[in-house]
Amino acid sequence: MKSISRVRLYLATAALALASGGCATMAPQAERYVAPPLGSTWTYAQRDTGSYGSGAAQVTQTSTEHVWQGKLVRALVSAQGAILVDSDGAWPTQLAPDGKPIFSWIPPIGFDFPLAVGKTWTRSYRVTLYATHQSFAFESTWKVVAYEDLTVPAGTFKAFKISMSTNSEQENTYWFVPQLGINAKQIWRREARSRFGPGTRELELVSQNITK
Repeated sequence: MKSISRVRLYLATAALALASGGCATMAPQAERYVAPPLGSTWTYAQRDTGSYGSGAAQVTQTSTEHVWQGKLVRALVSAQGAILVDSDGAWPTQLAPDGKPIFSWIPPIGFDFPLAVGKTWTRSYRVTLYATHQSFAFESTWKVVAYEDLTVPAGTFKAFKISMSTNSEQENTYWFVPQLGINAKQIWRREARSRFGPGTRELELVSQNITK
């Protein structure tokens, strides 16, 4: 009986070790977008150059709801206006503080869940600039570059580093934190050939009040 018990103990220990090893080697993945709860707030340090403007500022966003075209939708609201967000975390429209649209994207622009390191995708968009009544199409290529520790003023987070480049001379990098449902850092870069002119915008998370 003792030998049988020892065998069972050995098998159980081996199974546990195998399971633990399997979990340790599993690639991190964000299955779906989970929005910050309503009422959550967070603040970015924003630095602009060139066609994005100039100088530095702090921008606080709040996860709330907004009525748009007769429908109640999720929105990220700040003093700069509101970014409407669909159920997948993508942006269909950006609004000015007075509620008028600034940009819209068809389809909504954003990440393609699930996210995993090495994943790539391409997508075609049509963007409308309401101030100039212009509309144009562009192609974008996205890649999940890494899953890494990111340190910003708000702390250190596990983040998916995602790059995006377009045929309209734009290169963006995002560090998305699934735990928070937001980007902890963003770098947007327009090249000299961009229709808007060269420029950069960098945002880093300074503080957050997001509890899931």
